[in-house]
Order: sequence, then structure tokens, then C-alpha cells
Amino acid sequence: MKQRQFFFLKLGLIAVVVPILIQAYEFGPDPRRAGAPGDAGTCLGSGCHTGTLNAGGGSVKITASGGTTYTPGVKQRIQVQITDAARQKFGFEFTARLASNLSNGQAGDFSTVDAFTQTLCDDGTTKNNGAACPARFPVQFIEHTQAGYTASTSGGYTYQFDWTPPATDVGNVTFYVAGLGGPAGAPSSNNANVYTTNVTLTPAAAANPKAPQIPTGGVVPVYSASTTIQPGSWFSIYGTNLAADVSVWDGKFPIPTSLGGTSVKVNGKDAYLWFSSGGQINAQAPDDTATGSVPVTVTTANGTVSSTATLATAGPSMLLLADGKHATGIILTLDGKGSQGQGTYDLLGPTSLGTGFRPAKKGDLVALYAVGLGPTVGPVPAGQAFTSTGGAVVTKPTVTLGGVPVTVDFAGMVGVGYYQINFAVPQNVGTGEQTLVVTASGLTTQANITIPIQ
Repeated sequence: MKQRQFFFLKLGLIAVVVPILIQAYEFGPDPRRAGAPGDAGTCLGSGCHTGTLNAGGGSVKITASGGTTYTPGVKQRIQVQITDAARQKFGFEFTARLASNLSNGQAGDFSTVDAFTQTLCDDGTTKNNGAACPARFPVQFIEHTQAGYTASTSGGYTYQFDWTPPATDVGNVTFYVAGLGGPAGAPSSNNANVYTTNVTLTPAAAANPKAPQIPTGGVVPVYSASTTIQPGSWFSIYGTNLAADVSVWDGKFPIPTSLGGTSVKVNGKDAYLWFSSGGQINAQAPDDTATGSVPVTVTTANGTVSSTATLATAGPSMLLLADGKHATGIILTLDGKGSQGQGTYDLLGPTSLGTGFRPAKKGDLVALYAVGLGPTVGPVPAGQAFTSTGGAVVTKPTVTLGGVPVTVDFAGMVGVGYYQINFAVPQNVGTGEQTLVVTASGLTTQANITIPIQ
């Protein structure tokens, strides 16, 4: 009697449990059908479907928002894309495993983002977002629901869901997925194509808050936004954590290649440092015959960061006054009264900048200062004290002032890494702020730079 009663009670429980499980699966596969180690293969090997494996002309692809790395505890959006031009409806099963235990090592946690997917535990029970699987059955599987299968479209479909990695670095994690393409209509066990793939993610390096950083476009000629720099001329690097403190070259030669614990290489060669701080480095590019894109690396006690710049025979940029709008220069008076008999000068600029500044007049002789105006007649080695021998440029730059062409009397290197341009202000130039444009080797200096003319 007791045995008989127990028998009927057992049947009653089965009658209650089985419909619940069937409803929960919503026509998705049983667990362990993702093609991972320790799984029972795919749906093709379970009697669920018949068809071909990785031979139907389609594919399945895994895309993670974090690329091929993960940061412990940081959620990623995962997409599973199944394509097959010969099939109309699509489903999948996906799992994440620890590289240290590919058969049973659960890696992280799945959560659904719509009604098209569901998460199962290894014992076949469904898992709600934020819940955990039983300790005895920790491995999770996320797969399509009936709603997802119904929503899938002819030729291919993409499912999406979230994956949260383990809270600590657990080493490599491998994703496995089996994607299925079937015929149109209600789910069918026949004529299916199944595709498998896997992707391994590595833990991202822990961020060092003191590590140097350079944003895109952070390597430029001084005062410029161009990314073209010239060997032997001055350039700036902008970023964060580029140096521990502010340091300035003491003026002794050769120019140092390390300043305040920071060093710079351009195309693998040491640059010469004039100034270093956390946000900016000013350096002289080393001599180099290379042209085109080259690596620029900054090394500090807290790490190394790389960026790029373009090396070219010229990388013109005007030196600017403190307001960032006016070209730096002087107005020459050839009266022979200077300390070396060469004459006296006034500072070129608006009077609003202070004592000693004045606008230029038509016919005045001016000298402007720049970097990157190109090769000189004689060699001027980078990092060394400047000598005036052969400092003139091989090809003079072209200059316009307020749109009026200017006749350049002299252009050449007159100091360590910087140039001077001498010309007389044309008589037919306008008055007021006049735009200055200097072109060397086809490249122009900064836009909207002016000098005042009265």
C-alpha cells in the first residue's frame, strides 16, 4: 500500500515538474550542448536535431564589447551572430569556462537583456538575472527562447546578452558557442545546420593610475596642432603623468636625453629634452633620415607609453606670444646702436601685451621665429651647441601677410633647433591684425596667426 501510494505520488511530481521545465526551455536545447569540453557535443548529438556540423556554408561569430580582454567584475555585452543563407530560423547555446578547468570551471555570470534568451544551470533549472546556480551545478548556459527563435530572420540572426567576468583575475576565459540554423516554420528536429566556434579572453592589465598617457594627436611641433615633426627641430608631447615633477634643461651641452626621470625616443632614437612636466614635454627630435609615421615613446618610472608622429623634411610652426595668437618676433632698426653694432629692436606685438611691444609699420624690417622650416645648407647636429656655419635653409619658405606675398630676405636656423625669418613689411599690406601664413615643403604653419600692422 505504501509502495503503491509512493508510486502514484512520484508520477504526480513528474507530471508537475516536466511541464514547468519544458516551458522554461521554450524550445531551447538542454544544458551541455555548446560544444565545450565536457559537454555532450551539440544538438546534433543529442537526438534534438539532425543535420550537418560546420559544413552548411554558414558560420557563428562571438563579439564581446571588451574585445579579447576582460576586466574583473566589469560587465560586457556579448553578441552571437549566426549566418546561413540557406536557413530561415536560428538558435544557439553559449557557455564561458575557466582555462584552468574547461570542462567544469564556470567563468562569470550571464544575464539576459531581452525575452529572446534565457540562462540555464547545469542541472537544467532556469537562472534569473542576479541569482546563482546551485553549488553542485555551477556551470551556466545561455541560449535562445521560443520568442528568440520566432524573431530570428531568414539568412541570419544576432542574439545579445550580458556577461560579468569573475570579480578577480582568474586567468584566461574561453567562450564556446553552438549556433543552429533551421527551416522556416515551427521548430523542427530535421534539416539543421550547426556551427561551433570559441574565443579566448585574457585578463586586462591592471590600470596604473600613475602610468604615462598620450592622447591621439598629442605629439606636435611646438605651438602647433600638426602631427608632422622635423628631425633636429623642437616638438611637444601632451598627456598625463609624463614626468614626476617639473624639470628644465640647465643650458649645458650636450642637451640631456633624460630629464626628471623621463626619457623620449623618436623612431627608436633618443630625443633631447628641454622641459618635462606631468602634462607636457618639450624636446628636440633626433637626427633621422626616415620619413613617414614613426613611434614616439615616453618612459617614466611608472611605465612607458607609445604614440606616433610623422617625420618629414619640414614641420613648420611659428613660435607664439603668451596670448597664443601673435607670432613671436622683433622689429629691427639698423642704426648700428646695438650692443654688437647690429642695431636696436622693438618687440613685435600689440601694445596691450606690455612695455616694449609695438605694431610693425609698412616697410619695417621684422624677424619672426619658428621651428621646422626644413634642411639647412650646412649640418646642424641635434642635441649639440649651435654654430652659425651654414644655418640658412636650402629652400626659403613662402610667406604671405594679409594675403600679400612677402619677399623673404633670410630664413635659417639661428639657435638650437629654431629658425628665423627676415623680411620687410610690404607697402601694400593692410593695417590692423594681418594673418601670417608661412609654407615650407608644402606644409603651412598654424591657422589664424597674426601680426599687428599700423
